[in-house]
Amino acid sequence: MYHRLLRLTDRMERSRVFSSVRKGLLMLVPILVTGSVALMLRSLPVPALQEALQQAAGGFFLRLLDLIYDATLGLISIYLLCGVSYAYASALDQTRDDSFRLLAVIASLGCFIAFFGAPAGEFPFSACSATSLFSAMLCAILGVRLFHAFTAYLPHRFRSYAPGADLHFRISVSMIVPLALCITVFALAALVLQLVTGQPDLNTLLATAMARVFEYLPGELGSGVLFVTLLDLLWFCGMHGGNVMEQVAQVYFIPADSAPDLIVGKAFLDNFALMGGCGATLCLLLALLLFSRDKDDRRLAWSAVPFAIFNMNELLVFGLPVILNPVLLLPFLAVPILSLVIAYGATALGFLPIVMHSVTWTTPALFSGYIATGSFRGVIVQLVILIAGVLLYAPFIRLSEHMRKAREDSLLDDFIHTFWDERDTPAAGGYLGRNDRTGVMANQLVSQLRQDVERGEIPVYYQPQVDEHGRIVGAEALLRWQYHGHAVAPPIAVALAQEDGLFDGLTHRILESAAKAAARLRLRLGSTFQLSVNVTAGQIDDPAFIAAVIKLIQQSGLGHCICLEITEEDAVERYDRIAAHLDRLRESGVAAAIDDFSMGHTSLKYLQNNAFRFVKLDGSLVRSLPDSPRSQEIVRSLIDLGRDLGFEVVAEYVENETLHTLLLSLGCRRFQGYLFSPAIPADDLMRL
Repeated sequence: MYHRLLRLTDRMERSRVFSSVRKGLLMLVPILVTGSVALMLRSLPVPALQEALQQAAGGFFLRLLDLIYDATLGLISIYLLCGVSYAYASALDQTRDDSFRLLAVIASLGCFIAFFGAPAGEFPFSACSATSLFSAMLCAILGVRLFHAFTAYLPHRFRSYAPGADLHFRISVSMIVPLALCITVFALAALVLQLVTGQPDLNTLLATAMARVFEYLPGELGSGVLFVTLLDLLWFCGMHGGNVMEQVAQVYFIPADSAPDLIVGKAFLDNFALMGGCGATLCLLLALLLFSRDKDDRRLAWSAVPFAIFNMNELLVFGLPVILNPVLLLPFLAVPILSLVIAYGATALGFLPIVMHSVTWTTPALFSGYIATGSFRGVIVQLVILIAGVLLYAPFIRLSEHMRKAREDSLLDDFIHTFWDERDTPAAGGYLGRNDRTGVMANQLVSQLRQDVERGEIPVYYQPQVDEHGRIVGAEALLRWQYHGHAVAPPIAVALAQEDGLFDGLTHRILESAAKAAARLRLRLGSTFQLSVNVTAGQIDDPAFIAAVIKLIQQSGLGHCICLEITEEDAVERYDRIAAHLDRLRESGVAAAIDDFSMGHTSLKYLQNNAFRFVKLDGSLVRSLPDSPRSQEIVRSLIDLGRDLGFEVVAEYVENETLHTLLLSLGCRRFQGYLFSPAIPADDLMRL
């Protein structure tokens, strides 16, 4: 079963439709948070607060909250449609530019408006709310797909063209006919739907169909189980279950609220079967807080707590997400049914009084149990339901985390292979703009890296450098970043940081860590200790970066202790521009080293003006020494040259005693490599 679910979720992850829907749902989080705050303040069951809102400034704050709600949750279907359609257009054709994607969003929006406005001749504003989430997803996917087909396969004689120098204008004009055809198709579909079914739109058709199902279902318990199952299933598919099932509730359950002999009424369902909203998500929230080991899920759960207390679960449902998540489908349906059965049994046995009082929908759990029943037994039953629901959700949360980790491992392995395969010939647009599995993983990596940089949680290890006597005389700071426990090779982290514009921030964090470590190591190892940090020539060419480095050195008092390393290849094209900055750094007590020095035809010019304090030999040159007398002569000459010109040669990749002895015989006096130590934390270096 586990492997089947894993294959299913993997197929969904690879599916352009489901991945686009997921991206669209994630884009809703800012809208959901903003709208939920406004709704929470507008609907808190505190009479004094509501009266104050109505009276303050003539009701100004109340109107302000209503406007914020209308601009966020009131238009949530439109926002979802735009997010899904843009993501799907990007995934459908990666060769097109942004013009196609934006026009695809406009086309799908036009399809949505036509679909809901054609039968009545005008578009109802209410269709933009959560009632039409499923229709919005449907119009986004089908509308973009249809628009793409028309733009790709429509004969040229049916296209419209216009002369002009502006490329975007010509593209826009060429899309007139495909866009018009898309909107026409959806308008015709809406008219046909009305003609065949007699219903004005898909939402009404579903609501009517649900109402007819209950006409043939006898028994309170059976009707209640079916009601919560259908309501939660609709929410799981992205439809507003409460609105779709409202007609059923009005006919079959709301009248039962005032009937003295009927147990299952609307108030009974809301306060006992659906605590926290659809799927009894208050139980899901508590299960996440108690059993989740994923820090991102726990952060989401804590963010959702203020809203979940007042039965607003949109942040959790869309953010986790629960919608279209096959792992959570079973508990999302089963927990409300179990809750209903527990409360029904307690009432049938006479323990729980029949619910006869309506409760404001924002009333927190436990309080609502007491108010609805007029007894503390209502509170006890709600507590039992919460415990049972949490225990039922718990294993599925752990299963979800295991499956997510397995998917992430697979995505990460694929990304790593792609990165190394394409390192010399990277795809156009980099990694973050791709809409395949590589792009998904790249964006997840960058998102985590950005958070770690902002929090200052960037792990830095130090590989010691030793002299000919085996004493530690320096170290190189090396990035050892991890993604969810997986070590990420520094070139991958650096490449993604550079593409995202995060590289300067990452380097600054590494410099801060190195400065703190250098202050401690210098006290232990003496004033000649040198700690080197890798930077790029582009950063050395940036006056703001140079100023930040000098300021850090001055504040930490680490003059003549920090060294900046630049690879020879990186410095080739910029050397004439960075020479002055290197001089400024040297005057401020910051040394420079040229890394991967390979004695190329451009190499020697870097040594003419004494800009570099250290020259680190290229690894391939060092490894070739035992078998290449010519390489030995090159290294010997370079060491002699360094002695005359005032720079010191450092041999990296010294991995065995044979190579170490050979380098000593050639005159090398500074070494770095696994023979002495791998990169280790600063505390371990102190002990070493």
